[in-house]
Amino acid sequence: MILVDTNIIIDFWDKPSDEYAKIFEENEIATCGVIKTELLRGSNSENQFSQMEEALNDFTYLSFSEKDWILLSKQFITLKQNGLAVPFQDTMIAYLAIKHNCEVWTNDKHFKLMQVVLPALKLFDFHDSRV
Repeated sequence: MILVDTNIIIDFWDKPSDEYAKIFEENEIATCGVIKTELLRGSNSENQFSQMEEALNDFTYLSFSEKDWILLSKQFITLKQNGLAVPFQDTMIAYLAIKHNCEVWTNDKHFKLMQVVLPALKLFDFHDSRV
């Protein structure tokens, strides 16, 4: 399963490509609340909001339980102890990816930084998938 970050989905919606489409079609794609919110808040009309919401409903949804919030807090502490201050939403995405054994597909540099401290965090390599 691949947890696709906001920046990748926006890139695909703005400039659809066959290579991206193939990955979306051939893999189980996941999203989560923070990614959905980031995408939907960018809509410019009710119609666009509805279209975006419908498209996102095709993805597997990963959610947080009460216990996950405690474990996420511990992940923040681990990152902080290793000198990393990472945006809240990126840390949430990383946590869910680790919990669900997903790869994160992103262009965000914070994930490679987190991966050094959180070795269970797997990143999807778009370039390797095209070989």
